[in-house]
Amino acid sequence: MFNKAVRKIKEQVMDFLFPPFCVACNKQGDWWCEDCRSSIQNLSGSICPKCLRVIDAGRLGRVTCDDCHGLLPFDRVWSFGYYHDPKLRAAITALKFQGTTALHRDLRSFLNDKLPSDLPGGAVFIPMPLSEKRLKERGFNQAELIANEIEAAQSTSRMAHSGASDVRRVAYHVSNATLFRSGHREAQSSMSHDLDTRQENVKNCFQVVGNVPKNIILVDDVITTGATAAEAAKALLSAGAEKVSVLTLAIGA
Repeated sequence: MFNKAVRKIKEQVMDFLFPPFCVACNKQGDWWCEDCRSSIQNLSGSICPKCLRVIDAGRLGRVTCDDCHGLLPFDRVWSFGYYHDPKLRAAITALKFQGTTALHRDLRSFLNDKLPSDLPGGAVFIPMPLSEKRLKERGFNQAELIANEIEAAQSTSRMAHSGASDVRRVAYHVSNATLFRSGHREAQSSMSHDLDTRQENVKNCFQVVGNVPKNIILVDDVITTGATAAEAAKALLSAGAEKVSVLTLAIGA
């Protein structure tokens, strides 16, 4: 609580000294303005957890696509938008590569408006870990920041729905104390989109420590081929997890 209060004061001082400009449209006032957040294109349907295709919105109730031959180990996959959406991509790029962590406040507002209504009750949010080398270079794990804001957004939803039955109210987040990344590999974003190539790059790169929750939601910024998240999911399932799903800001590349 004290650390959060200190961070809030520091952010207020920095906003006074250096007024924020939207990372997507450069308008003064917010790091990611409401106009840009509200213009983000919603997915046209749900995401198949086995092949990551977006299922047509008219086919309500379907979790996997027709005749799916995908082998990804996920139970469910959710994303808040498409990575090719320039407004969403600008926010992810600013957060991940430019260190604009101050936009977390606007990110929370965006997440609160778009939280999936079918998040499983009792699931544990686990942010996708970085290697020690990349964590030192970046200074923070963007997936952990996103997971914290999702947790804060669902807490807001919990209070707003305190008198209703809402599955979002019983999902919660834990810090990266279960899943760890061993060694350092080439960044997936710098490689081709070939699934086999990416799978080989992250093979056996995750370690699981301690008690493993039964129902897990991995959190990350973007899911492209699913290779990294799949390797993490396999490690967690082998260690005792029953279901591993994925929740990201964006899908695609």
